[in-house]
Amino acid sequence: MNVFKSPIEWLKEMIQELVRDFANMAFDWLEIFMLAPTDLSKYPKVATVYDFVFSLASSLCIVFVAWSLIGIMFNHLAGVQSRSVAEVVSKSILAFILAATAPWLLNDVLLKLNNSIVQFFLDKGLDTKMLEKFALIPPTANLSIFLGALIIVILFVLLGMQYIQRLGEFIVLLVTSPIAAQSIVTENFDIWSVWWREAISVVFSQAFQVSLLWMILNMITGTEQLQDYMMAIGLMIILLKGPKYIRQFLYSSGAGKVAVGVAGGAGKMAIYKYAAAKIASK
Repeated sequence: MNVFKSPIEWLKEMIQELVRDFANMAFDWLEIFMLAPTDLSKYPKVATVYDFVFSLASSLCIVFVAWSLIGIMFNHLAGVQSRSVAEVVSKSILAFILAATAPWLLNDVLLKLNNSIVQFFLDKGLDTKMLEKFALIPPTANLSIFLGALIIVILFVLLGMQYIQRLGEFIVLLVTSPIAAQSIVTENFDIWSVWWREAISVVFSQAFQVSLLWMILNMITGTEQLQDYMMAIGLMIILLKGPKYIRQFLYSSGAGKVAVGVAGGAGKMAIYKYAAAKIASK
């Protein structure tokens, strides 16, 4: 080692070591949680918890239906206009169908669509090797490039932590789906629309962030231009805020209402088909 290096060279070496350390940590997390299609089969205990919650939600639905019918009776005696018995019964049937099909909606519809988008960018070469190339900063690069790279790998660490949280959120959504579905029976505790928006946000945040990450890495790999690193830092901040942007879009625009309406319409269509099959069999 040359002891006569300038302070700038010493600082570059120190920053490069930090970049490698942070990169190794971030790349391990991203390879496990982000740079692969989401797969819950690795967590078989989730199914056990779901079965328990489904039984609990079924019991709650009976309570919800009884409470709604009692409310209708008292409103009728008091001469107050309220929901009809037919509405409560139809919503209870829809609730059971949604509770039973919610895992299918998450795993076989939303998650498969998300995974196909993720796999598209993975096939384009987005993997840890591509990330490792970024960490190899040319020694000839100036100090600002080294500092920009350090900021980016710290953001990578935050992204890896965010994806650990995303997996937890997805598991919670899956487990609580029966309760969210059964809540449509009630008037004041209907959380199905909130659950559905959160499900879309959590699931498709991976597709959004993977596509943006692919663009960022292609932008800064092998470059020594400071403006490219500054642009990458800006895009990394947007990438980290991706789930928040998706939530804001779903809650503030008409798209979220359309998505909720589609989910509810699918449940009603299932009821109509079930009723038609029963009538045809008689």
